[in-house]
Amino acid sequence: MKNGLFVSGALQNRIPRPRRALGVMRRMRLGYPILEAGPLAITTYLDGYGAEAALWLGYFRRNGWIAAQDWPNGVRAWFLSDHGLAILALGEDWWQSLSWSQRLVYWLS
Repeated sequence: MKNGLFVSGALQNRIPRPRRALGVMRRMRLGYPILEAGPLAITTYLDGYGAEAALWLGYFRRNGWIAAQDWPNGVRAWFLSDHGLAILALGEDWWQSLSWSQRLVYWLS
């Protein structure tokens, strides 16, 4: 199954580094939110992704794929929204449709 969001040639319709995006979204689905140390903080964290989490936070937020939850300690936790879960399902279908050689290309990029 081909999914235009993941394979479209138009730059504005493509997910940058789709394999990495799927990895981040999979972690979030397992209950590991992207953490932001307050609304004005420059510290963003997702276990295993380091500073890259800040880039994904901005991209996912712009596309409406995540929703914030403010914790009592001042940390803002970002979880996948219903729309984000739907996008993840589309991404999983797209990934499963790839041959091993196509997957290798994404692993190396």
